[in-house]
Amino acid sequence: MTTAAACGADQPAPPAPVRGVTSVSELVLPFDAYKTTPQQRAVLGNAHNRLVVRCMRRQGIAISPPAEDPSMLAAVDPGNSRRYGVTDPEAARRSGYHLARPPSPDTTGTWAGKLPKRTRHRLYGTAADRGCLDRATLNLDRGVRKADWPWLALQDSLTLEQAAKHPSVTAAVKRWSACMGKAGHTYPAPEAAIADSRWDLDEPAVSEEEKQVATADTACKWSSGLVAAWYAADAELQRAVVRDNPERFTALRVNLRQRFERASRLLAEHEGRKVG
Repeated sequence: MTTAAACGADQPAPPAPVRGVTSVSELVLPFDAYKTTPQQRAVLGNAHNRLVVRCMRRQGIAISPPAEDPSMLAAVDPGNSRRYGVTDPEAARRSGYHLARPPSPDTTGTWAGKLPKRTRHRLYGTAADRGCLDRATLNLDRGVRKADWPWLALQDSLTLEQAAKHPSVTAAVKRWSACMGKAGHTYPAPEAAIADSRWDLDEPAVSEEEKQVATADTACKWSSGLVAAWYAADAELQRAVVRDNPERFTALRVNLRQRFERASRLLAEHEGRKVG
């Protein structure tokens, strides 16, 4: 590709681009081992739905929430391909800077928003009287080992931010900017490209210009070594966090396993199957 090839010339020598990952499929980070997969989210979500249905039925209200489909969850989950901005060439060509949208509008949020007011009141509850959504969550969590998921989310954000300040990353950003300039797009950093006021990321329409810029952006991220540098710094920071907090990460792993096992048993009982 001409855009990618243009990045090779007239770049500052030190520090050199980090050699390592070469595709989005290789962007696997240490924290990923502690996060839910689309399949796990589907099982947990469907078990939660069954508990909500039971809770609402006890109050004389019949509901039928949409099932969580692991393939649909996977289709709209960019994983780490968006962690360093748009890095998937095919996604950039197809959707520009827009995130993938659900193939069906029948999501849980859309479904709940269409329910009668009385039903929604029982579903969401109040500060003084928990709704069935909260009660179902408490049911799934009862007896499992406590784990600090908000802490993991915070560490996930912090390693990304800290990695962005690494000298190898800041140098790669300069190479990326030079590459984009040669492709006819003037931006100081990737954040400026995705935040360009010409793109309305809240609207479904994606302009050809947005697709072209996003495609150039992605090509320059890889050829400049930006993705490799950012990923390497990010992964190193995450390894250190895991190493320094063994008890926290053990709790996260056990908590997820116990909740998943309980959810699997609940669904099996509903379907008349046996688990384990």
